[in-house]
Amino acid sequence: MNTCAWIVFLDESGVSPLPQIRRTYAPRGRTPLLRHRLNWKRASMAGALGYHATDPGRGARLCFHLKPGSYDTTALIAVLE
Repeated sequence: MNTCAWIVFLDESGVSPLPQIRRTYAPRGRTPLLRHRLNWKRASMAGALGYHATDPGRGARLCFHLKPGSYDTTALIAVLE
């Protein structure tokens, strides 16, 4: 019987392509106007760092999965599979 044991650390994070606007400069007495397209598209990324416990010579592996929207329990289980 050949057993394969992995130790896996999984993390999920949400990302958005919206600009991080915090402050800007304008001439005194003139209100600055900042324009960009707000479409609020979001994506999520799940990353897994895996280590093969029975064969340390293989080293660690990093895998990731991108998904539009957000993850739920079923989607995260599918990533692990």
